[in-house]
Amino acid sequence: MQAGYKEADVRIFDSVLGKREPVIKYRTIDGGHPAPYPDMTDEQLYNYETAFNVPKKTFEKPPPEVVKKEQQARTASRTSTARRTTANRQETAPRQPEEQATLQPPVQPPLDFSKPVRTVTTKQPVEIITTKARHPVFKVLGYIGEDQVATMFTLQGQISENGLVFLENMPQKQILYLNIYPNRSSLGNREKFFLTQHETREVADAAATAERIACVPLQFAL
Repeated sequence: MQAGYKEADVRIFDSVLGKREPVIKYRTIDGGHPAPYPDMTDEQLYNYETAFNVPKKTFEKPPPEVVKKEQQARTASRTSTARRTTANRQETAPRQPEEQATLQPPVQPPLDFSKPVRTVTTKQPVEIITTKARHPVFKVLGYIGEDQVATMFTLQGQISENGLVFLENMPQKQILYLNIYPNRSSLGNREKFFLTQHETREVADAAATAERIACVPLQFAL
């Protein structure tokens, strides 16, 4: 009788285990949908699944962000066409070279993969393995944070060909050395100390006087 109860308990336990959902490691940061990589938005997930022809897609139709951008693009295209038509009907003086340069859109600086790289949203460091992968579009392979599986990127730092930029260079750290002196000015200055800044500790020591109280390194990012 007891053996029968044990077998029934085992079957129930196995049945419960069989219904467990797989563990989801990542989710999109705006919609909370299961995602293959960290820090993805719904738009990036949609572009990723479309680009790689994922069989079981998350979205049956484009998410609202993609639809909104497509509508904005169509509106901008119609507005641009109307402006060009109006401009062609008017006689305007040719623009000077300085004015033409001012109207040009700013150029985004390219990623420098010889310098440290991180994700744009959560600032996780990314270890770049290569920038010469054999894929025609995704030339960059790298590890995000503590991931054990490499992620593919474009040379512009995207994880989908038409998606947002996912990577950025880490800010470069700079160090100044500050010599601190007591302020003995008789001009009514209320500051107790005054500082001089130097590029290296050696330069700071060479420029110091006997009244120097301390030499403090100041680290900041540009």
